[in-house]
Amino acid sequence: MYFFIISVGTCVGILLLLLWNGRRVNQWMSELKRRRSFKALSREKHRKNLDQDTRDAQEIQEKILLESLDKHRNTEYGLKYSFRDVEDVSSFQKKHPLTRHNDYTDSLLRTSQGEENILVQGRPSVLVATAGTSGNQTAVPISNESATERILQGAAVYLEVINNAFPGALEKVFKFTFPPSIHHSDAGIPIIPYPSTLSANFMKDLYSPAVPVHPTMSYHEILYTQLLFSLRDPDLSMLETNFFWFLRYVFSTCEDCWESLVTDIQKGRLSSELKVPLETRKQIEDMLVPDASRAAELHAQFQKGFHGIAKRLWPKLQVVLAVESGGSDLDRQILQDSACQSIPLYSPTYCAAEGLCGVNLWPKEEIPQYVLCLRSVFFEFIPVDMSEQEQPSTLCIQDVSADKAYELVITSRDGLYRYRLGDVLQVTGFNNQSPIVKFLYRKSQTLNVRGERISECSFYKTLRCTVDMWPGASLLNYCCLESGVMGQFSGGSDPHYEVFVALKGVRNLSEDQRYKLDQTLQEHFPIYRSFRFKGSIGPVRVHLTSQASFLRLLELAAKLSSFPLDCIQPPRSLKYREMAEMICKQVLS
Repeated sequence: MYFFIISVGTCVGILLLLLWNGRRVNQWMSELKRRRSFKALSREKHRKNLDQDTRDAQEIQEKILLESLDKHRNTEYGLKYSFRDVEDVSSFQKKHPLTRHNDYTDSLLRTSQGEENILVQGRPSVLVATAGTSGNQTAVPISNESATERILQGAAVYLEVINNAFPGALEKVFKFTFPPSIHHSDAGIPIIPYPSTLSANFMKDLYSPAVPVHPTMSYHEILYTQLLFSLRDPDLSMLETNFFWFLRYVFSTCEDCWESLVTDIQKGRLSSELKVPLETRKQIEDMLVPDASRAAELHAQFQKGFHGIAKRLWPKLQVVLAVESGGSDLDRQILQDSACQSIPLYSPTYCAAEGLCGVNLWPKEEIPQYVLCLRSVFFEFIPVDMSEQEQPSTLCIQDVSADKAYELVITSRDGLYRYRLGDVLQVTGFNNQSPIVKFLYRKSQTLNVRGERISECSFYKTLRCTVDMWPGASLLNYCCLESGVMGQFSGGSDPHYEVFVALKGVRNLSEDQRYKLDQTLQEHFPIYRSFRFKGSIGPVRVHLTSQASFLRLLELAAKLSSFPLDCIQPPRSLKYREMAEMICKQVLS
């Protein structure tokens, strides 16, 4: 009994001591939560569940479809299409046509305004929006059930994959991101951006502590402050951003500001050149401690240049996490060739605001591939040679073939039915019965002034081939537009492409060099060549601009959509006049 009393007293004393030091308590609790997370991840429970699902893919898909239709059968939309009479996949496909976003405009508006039982049963708890590549916002309802499935089939699986492939990578994770701008619809429903914060609470214990920010801080000031805290810690094991282009922006900012960052780390302060409100500045500087030793280490590494800088700044860094988006091949390649040499770049999921589609089980592979997540949405596929039809026949997962390309169609749990997502994928193989897919391109980014239909991935390959023929030049960034976007200001009567490039290694191009892109397009695309021969398409016009102009383009897209900058995907084919006019003003030659 005496021993018990002493033990209790000792524990109380220790507890009081810990409570006295609040910061130490928080660190201890954070570490405890982290250890529990690692223990759960090591069981690979969610990865095993996914593998089990792929053995019964067809049955699970039909079950998910019928459950979703039954859940929403008494909505206005469900009554219109007689969901209660749907018995199987075939009857659903006969009753319901393929749809596009325009088919839901009115229903989505009414839902956001608070009307219930329109697309989904009751009132959605949240709307998830995506700005895509245009700045044109789309917001779709997401239920708590659907959000949970995204976490269990997406984040939970890829964290187990990372933990298995890169032991220790989740020990210290730093995410570069801007604070999410959460708006509300007229009815008070939260509207959050995609990539959304749906899994933020699930993953928050894995991230380094958030850096204080103030609403008046600029993108540059927020990113500078995050860089400051990330550089202070030599033990970071994983970096994360929403998209690969944003990781390029992180390292570009680091390259531009490294001397100031090193000085701030040495002195334990935040640069006076940053216009940060005093209260926020105090919060930030209270978290800083002068570290001359780390500053000296960083200075020595920066002096050596920026090739392979990531591994030299953070020797324990094992993997970089970012979502592969359409047109991001160039960003990923530049990172692999420069700052992130020898570091795997892992795109963990294939996901959209409309739903989680796939998860990447192969983090060390250069080209990301995704196993379809069978409990998230119901999948259909349109053979790519039929994708220009309004109502083509579709295939289900058991009907697709390896090495074939398809336009993806989904039926979500949250009110989108036989919805043409606009993405074109290639089936590369199968995990048991579930297709493994590779993203090819978005149909919305196709160049098409006379019916030639040149996809963004095909145009990018042609552009890279052309740049290789320009002595000393390497491609930093690009975008293009159809001349019709500019209307009467397009500078010619025949429709044509306007192409804007940022190059390294050259200051100007001759007219013959610029015309080389048109010649290469003719060589690669016979239909384009025939239109050029007839004179019904004019020659490509190539313009040189700066790398900074593409950041301004993204900032404009963020402004148009009211999204944080890091939630914007780089537009490769500009479809809106305002964005086209902006890039035209940035032309250097």
